[in-house]
Amino acid sequence: MKTKKMTAVLSTILALVIVFGAGCQNQSEAEMKSLMATIEDYETAWAAGDFLKVDTFFADNARRLHTEPYVWDREDITAFCRERAAEFAENPKPAANNDWKKEREYLDIRVEGNIAYDAFTTDRFKALHIWEKQKDGSWKILFDVGFLHQTEDSAGEE
Repeated sequence: MKTKKMTAVLSTILALVIVFGAGCQNQSEAEMKSLMATIEDYETAWAAGDFLKVDTFFADNARRLHTEPYVWDREDITAFCRERAAEFAENPKPAANNDWKKEREYLDIRVEGNIAYDAFTTDRFKALHIWEKQKDGSWKILFDVGFLHQTEDSAGEE
């Protein structure tokens, strides 16, 4: 009798573990899908020169640390995006055709709870975005870190 009860209890626990594990995997897959869609929207807005939209992808406490330009806090990020939007309005470029995807070599994209990151390299620079899931379920950039492979000044020295 004890064996039957123990088997039933173990079967129930095993079933719960399987269901819970599948639920976590589905949640993780859903989070990754959501992050990937956000990355796609962010990078497409950047490539299209839609810097007012680019600005919306940064969290309220975001930091942007790049070789060029030196942009550090949220207020500076917004100012930078507005300046770039004004420049783009004066000298519009052809619409982006998602060529940015061809240049990217993603080193890793990962979701860990409410934090995620994407790291990639191109021929011109390396970048790391650290994302935070917001209360409304959207992903926003906490840290945008990038390094040019060479500065424009050093490019002409070779």
